[in-house]
Amino acid sequence: MAERMKPWVIVGGGMVGATAALTLADQGYSVVLLEPKPETEFDPTSAYDLRISAITADNIAQLNALGVWESVVNQRAQRFDELAVREQQGPWVEFAGRGGEPLGFMVENKLLQRLLQERCKKHPLVHVKIDGFARIDTNETDACAVVTSAGDEIPYSGLLGADGAQSSVRKALGLGTAGSSYRERCLLVNVETEKALPPRTWQIFADQEVHALLPLSTHHACLIVYANHDQVLVHSANEQTLMPWMQTRFAHHIGNFKFQGFGSFPLRHQQVLTPWSHRFQGGVIGDAAHAVHPLAGQGVNLGFRDVQGIASALKHCRDEDAVAAVAGALATRQRENMLMGCGLDAIAKGFRSQNPLIQAARRGLFHGLSMQPQLRAWIGRIAGGRLLSR
Repeated sequence: MAERMKPWVIVGGGMVGATAALTLADQGYSVVLLEPKPETEFDPTSAYDLRISAITADNIAQLNALGVWESVVNQRAQRFDELAVREQQGPWVEFAGRGGEPLGFMVENKLLQRLLQERCKKHPLVHVKIDGFARIDTNETDACAVVTSAGDEIPYSGLLGADGAQSSVRKALGLGTAGSSYRERCLLVNVETEKALPPRTWQIFADQEVHALLPLSTHHACLIVYANHDQVLVHSANEQTLMPWMQTRFAHHIGNFKFQGFGSFPLRHQQVLTPWSHRFQGGVIGDAAHAVHPLAGQGVNLGFRDVQGIASALKHCRDEDAVAAVAGALATRQRENMLMGCGLDAIAKGFRSQNPLIQAARRGLFHGLSMQPQLRAWIGRIAGGRLLSR
């Protein structure tokens, strides 16, 4: 009974960590959630944040079950009904949901984080501790405890690190990673447009760049450029140099626009080699386990699916088998995440290739998709998470 009384400790109260805390708590497990900088405010009349995620249907169902999705939609979220892709100067290939269903919703990370953290604070089995992670201690019986930045010691039955790509928990658990830099940066620019925008997200593969639009409202969008690392840094030095650079890439598609904020970050593919440490009874989820190219907007959705895997493993599990069940679920998720990461790598490299054979194959792929509405509908259901949510 003493072992069962020990909580699960989750480090990182972001979208994935807070979702994991609520999921474990809803299944009857006591949870301590460590988050040194919780989101405490959100003003739905403020400018849009640059950190935006496209949440797919399977994960919306998960968030709805946790009691937070209705609040998200009531505050600020933008549905998108269509995903379109094309090569520069080529025809659009469009993917839509079935029967008028949205493919997903664009949501600001800080809004979703705040609502999840508030839900955690109200849950009787979740203790939210505004503190950071320092290290893992073990005693003579190999029992484990997290030591916080403030020096508190928390014995645990299981540990999950959801503390981002530079995860301190992953390092403390001794879990190695493999990956490489794309030598690119992702530039994000929030804009207000004169013309009304449809609920449609799109990407254009333009030689050595990718241009994308995420709709935020009828007259607001996040414009994205994936391009050479140094080139992005030079052009985004200030608004005066950035504005003409962005206009040449987007004004033709959306008309005139005004800047509301911009920023960039480097792109890297990283996968944990083993997602679980049996020695320390802990593992990693979300970006702590996998960082993939944001090309298809799958980053946070993969993290939510890590939590779905944990929930499924625990559903019919005895208390004494919970740790082993979570370890097994994360091993399964690792294989799926690696497949997704490699697939996004292939897409990113394939669309930048100057090899004539690859270019011809690329054009053939677009032509084939344009001629196959049933295949496009199936891909649309995958993009929206519909095949996973049913």
